Amino acid sequence: MNAHHTFRHRLFLILELKSHRDEKAAWWFSWVLTLMVLLNVAAVILESVPAFEAQHRSALAAFDAASIVFFSVEYLLRVWTAAERATPSHASATRRRFGYMVGFHGLVDLLAILPFFLQSLFPGLDLRFLRILRVMRILKLSHFSTALEDLLASIYAEREAFFSALYLLALSILITACLMYYAEHALQPDKFGTIPDAMWWSIITVTTVGYGDVTPLSAWGKVIGALTALSGVFTVALLTGIVASAFATRVRTQEIEFTSEVEEVLKEGHLSAKERRTIEHLRQEFSLTEDHARAIVRQIIEEKSLRDLPS
Repeated sequence: MNAHHTFRHRLFLILELKSHRDEKAAWWFSWVLTLMVLLNVAAVILESVPAFEAQHRSALAAFDAASIVFFSVEYLLRVWTAAERATPSHASATRRRFGYMVGFHGLVDLLAILPFFLQSLFPGLDLRFLRILRVMRILKLSHFSTALEDLLASIYAEREAFFSALYLLALSILITACLMYYAEHALQPDKFGTIPDAMWWSIITVTTVGYGDVTPLSAWGKVIGALTALSGVFTVALLTGIVASAFATRVRTQEIEFTSEVEEVLKEGHLSAKERRTIEHLRQEFSLTEDHARAIVRQIIEEKSLRDLPS
């Protein structure tokens, strides 16, 4: 590996917070990135206060410009170092970079700087609404945790069951809205004058939010309202159960994969410094806690010791 690739690999590990050689640099980068993200979110919130925005407009603009430079450089470095990604192993550097750019983290990093460049490219258009997208920079903290990515992957793995539950939810909303329209539109034409109006009431009732701004008056309307509330409890509980089960399955799968990888690393039966670093890298990759990983490693070593005992 030449010096260029060595530097790129070291930088990749720092950006991904997986560097043991440059652990202090990775620590500093993680804190600087976290601070920049949180300050940007705070700036977006404070900009919505007219008095604060008028008094500190120049400072907010300067901070936004500095943030764009910081996040743009970070994005370009991530694109460049994406060639060092381990998977897919057969892909070229260009394909690995493209994989990062269209992946979850790549799109989040692009979203952090996109509003500024869109406003620069189209100065004549009123794109002020895009500025609120800067609050989405909070998603950049997902680089430090795979929780959101794991949740999305879990839902995708159970997408058939999830979409079936969503279909039942949509069906419940549509049917109850139509029934409520025919039961209440004559009594409350301003609230249930159309089926789309009734769908607002149905969505609020099915999701068990219950704002109370629209309530049925007729006897049939109250019966339909009760059935709508019950159907909402069942369908929402079904969705929650599917997501929880899928997430638990993914966590268990990661634990099994980690165990299999560690067993391969510990074939020789002893734990050297190099093997400890490899296991730590695997622990971070599979998002396991230190205690959990330590318990798995200890169990593997104990089982191997028992197998090696003479009969």
